[in-house]
Amino acid sequence: MDKIIDILTAEQIEELNNIANAIQTEADIVKKDYEENPSEMTEGDVVVVHQDSTLLDNTDEKLSDIAYNITPKKK
Repeated sequence: MDKIIDILTAEQIEELNNIANAIQTEADIVKKDYEENPSEMTEGDVVVVHQDSTLLDNTDEKLSDIAYNITPKKK
């Protein structure tokens, strides 16, 4: 890592630090939100979003608007 830092300008290092701080802030917000509003998902639940899903284009749409449960067959 020292080699990468050696070739970066002071401006680039500052930009990377700003990006890292922004990522950390967002992570802290997500963590706090999850602590205050825990998920109802269980350990075996899986969420799959298709690459053509409208969720990816429409920020107002919620997963619960289009989601459905698939129950595995009992053996």
